Amino acid sequence: MAKAVSKSKKTIVTHPRTGTEQKFDSEIYEPFKAAIIQSLKGSKGKLFTELTDDVTKIIRKKMPGFKRSIPWYTISVRLDLETRGIVETYLEKGKKLNRLKK
Repeated sequence: MAKAVSKSKKTIVTHPRTGTEQKFDSEIYEPFKAAIIQSLKGSKGKLFTELTDDVTKIIRKKMPGFKRSIPWYTISVRLDLETRGIVETYLEKGKKLNRLKK
C-alpha cells in the first residue's frame, strides 16, 4: 500500500540581482521572514552579522529543532525580501547595512 506523501507549501525565493529562484518550505520561509522584519523594525540599519545574531536567537526560540544553517537561510530570505521591496541594503561610512524599506 502506497503512503500518502504530504506536500508542504512552497515559497519561491528570488535573488534581486541574478533573478535566480529557489523553492523553500513555507514552514521555514515564514519564521525567517518574521525574524528578519522583527530584527530590523525600529533599527536605522544593521550589519549582516548583527542581523544574523538576532535571527539566530529568534529562530532558536521559535524552532528549537532547526538544525540547518541559520546564516544561509537568513541571507537567502533577506535577499528575497529585498526583491519584494521590503528590505534594502545601503552603504554608510563604508559599511553595508540592512534596514526595512521606507
